[in-house]
Amino acid sequence: MSYPLRRRLARELIGASRQNAPMRSSESGGRLLWLIALERTLRGLLLVAAGIYLLARSGANFGDIANHIARRLELDPQRPFIRHIVAKLGHLKRHEVQLFGALALGYAALEITEGVGLFYRKRWAEWLTVVATSLLVPLEAYELVRHPSALKAGGITVNVLIVAYLVRVVRRKSG
Repeated sequence: MSYPLRRRLARELIGASRQNAPMRSSESGGRLLWLIALERTLRGLLLVAAGIYLLARSGANFGDIANHIARRLELDPQRPFIRHIVAKLGHLKRHEVQLFGALALGYAALEITEGVGLFYRKRWAEWLTVVATSLLVPLEAYELVRHPSALKAGGITVNVLIVAYLVRVVRRKSG
């Protein structure tokens, strides 16, 4: 095999292996994508833990648990907001808790899929993240209008910025 042919083959093999290699945070343009991948993966893992907990403890009285946590955090359980949360959680039925647990696990699967796919620089993961995040923006906007808060405004802003960034990344790769 001639030297130029070996070099070209080596370049193609290295390029192919880089496409399947995990992204490094130091790569140009990859730092933000890496952070998004990390955030999605961590959120997915937290949702797995929450889903498993809810399914394992579906018969528990979550009102009592919330009341106990509020007291441990030195929050006054007689404040209207805390009392409202404790009452709502206390009225959850077993099948509702199981449904929330199953939904948490399903959403966790989506988040982890997005995170791992972004980490490995897969184009489908970029599109999946764009679509999944975009679908939630109208619901977040509705909630923000219904019950405004700085946290909700920050959340929707971050999600819109992530969608805009990923659309730019995908378009750049297409062009």
